[in-house]
Amino acid sequence: MFIDVCLPKDNEEKFIEIAEKLGTSGLLFLYDKQEKNLSGLREKTKLKLYAGLIVKTNTNKPGIMFAKGEQQNMENRNLRFMYDFEEIEQKDSFHYRRSGANQVLANIMKEKNKVMVFDMEKIFTSLRQKEFLLGRMTQNLMLAKKYKLDTIICSFATKPENLRAEKEYASLIRVFGYEELAKIATENLQILLTNDELK
Repeated sequence: MFIDVCLPKDNEEKFIEIAEKLGTSGLLFLYDKQEKNLSGLREKTKLKLYAGLIVKTNTNKPGIMFAKGEQQNMENRNLRFMYDFEEIEQKDSFHYRRSGANQVLANIMKEKNKVMVFDMEKIFTSLRQKEFLLGRMTQNLMLAKKYKLDTIICSFATKPENLRAEKEYASLIRVFGYEELAKIATENLQILLTNDELK
């Protein structure tokens, strides 16, 4: 079951409409300040709907929390989902890619039970940075596989039309040679969201 992640701006119904057409099983809506009550929307769709927060500072609030993949965020036990690794570092080294993740951070993520999020909107919509971002993503996929990290892949769509079907995300990971990870990354969010600790 594929659950996608998106960032609505009072247009949740449009996201739901497109997700239904794509055959998506559910949507996780992320908000900046406070989760929206989704009970009314749940009555209108068969999709599973969840609400969470994008957090920019440390928080003790429980719930579904996404934060940038920086070390200080990994130390916060309430922040489970780490994203935006590929854009943390501005420039690559002359000798290697700075993908935002490394062996040290991968070890911390494994120890702290964090989830590496591959958010795809910028890759699907970028005109100039696509190859640059894909290169960094490939390196992070390698780290995720090596350290057996929990991973998810999702759109992080800011517009409903930027949602994609599950098979597009899985195909992209398979292109890089990670067949097993492609299946895990597209199904893992549904598993993680049903854990008691995230209810």
